[in-house]
Amino acid sequence: MPLSPASIAQATLALGDREGEKAMSMRRIAAELGCDPMAIYRHFPNREALLDAVADAVVDEVPAPGDEDSWDERIRVVLAGMRTVALRHPGIAGHVASRPPLGPRGRRVAGTLFGALAEAGLPPADVVRAFQALIAYAAAGLQMAVDAGERDARWQQVSDAMEGLPGDQMPVVGSAEQFEYGLRLLLNGIRLEGEQARRLTRER
Repeated sequence: MPLSPASIAQATLALGDREGEKAMSMRRIAAELGCDPMAIYRHFPNREALLDAVADAVVDEVPAPGDEDSWDERIRVVLAGMRTVALRHPGIAGHVASRPPLGPRGRRVAGTLFGALAEAGLPPADVVRAFQALIAYAAAGLQMAVDAGERDARWQQVSDAMEGLPGDQMPVVGSAEQFEYGLRLLLNGIRLEGEQARRLTRER
């Protein structure tokens, strides 16, 4: 089958799923495809551009929120879905965390987030700021999940050091539980900002 950007991206994703991020070198990808590495460079100028395409491809697996969903539920579905999908593909998860997808699929998801934030009542400038805050939070949460998403020795050390503080047990850094809680805090803050913006508009 002739090489194409899509076929190269799919082979790279499959390789990362099996062997992890370190296996995803241009030489190793070329071996997987049975071609010379230079053949890949005819479609992608460098490895980073190829991984950007792979990251954008996995966005297709993110569930689409329902049209009837509230603005905050649409944001929750998209960001939680992106986290779940990225962690399903360990080879590309770290890249998604460091460079959120900006290809066609990534821009479509961004449009969903922008629309939801506008519906929350934020003025245009604050829509952009809130979008940046959400992406930064999602990226940091994903990176923590990649680095330390289980109860390891370091988690135990931190948990022991925090003994006596409120709560029975410290959540695992990067866990789905912690991610959902932090996202809920952000969404509640956005809701308050939107309500305040509407109130100020009415008072003018």
